[in-house]
Amino acid sequence: MITLDTEKAETTFNATSEYKIGHTLYTVTTVFNPASKESLSGILKRLIIRESEKLLGESGQEPEKQAV
Repeated sequence: MITLDTEKAETTFNATSEYKIGHTLYTVTTVFNPASKESLSGILKRLIIRESEKLLGESGQEPEKQAV
């Protein structure tokens, strides 16, 4: 079960949130860059794929045999 506890944003452009997942507390600071060419959803998708590929590669199993 995942529980999310979120703080209020400090400003419109810089926001700090805290998320508690299990026994780990994650502090996330969001910074808005108006010159960015990539959307937030694109960045998150890229990061999730990269981390998933790292995790799958570390298990030493064939990708089709891995449980996700």
